Amino acid sequence: MVDSGLLRIDDPVHLECLRFCFIPLIQRDLNSFTHLWNSHRIRQQRHVEAPNGIPMVIYYQPEAYVTRNFSFRLPCELEPIDRIQEKYFVKKPQFGCKDDFIPVLEHVCEMQREQLPISESIESATSLFLALTEILDGY
Repeated sequence: MVDSGLLRIDDPVHLECLRFCFIPLIQRDLNSFTHLWNSHRIRQQRHVEAPNGIPMVIYYQPEAYVTRNFSFRLPCELEPIDRIQEKYFVKKPQFGCKDDFIPVLEHVCEMQREQLPISESIESATSLFLALTEILDGY
């Protein structure tokens, strides 16, 4: 898209449109990959001493695989951790783009944020990106 001149990486509006159109699609695929990986079977290896089985089951039931549970209690209360999280945690944007860009999209699309289109494929994300950037480049 950069090579063809459709995406200008020095334009913040283009970057926010890119995030809005593609991040939900990428996140969906990452979630799918994570689920597939955690539920696939790891075969027993020759000459290697490592657990075999389904990663998700190995994690939640380590004793069934003759390994130990490596989790441990935190040496402090959860309250300080909650305060640290409130101060330093960056909330993942709901729509992939910055939250202050959503009103711009609502205005351009003439829709409320719950009605904004979410891409289901690369083609629809690309089409949406092109439509949004064409409209916003006119402003």
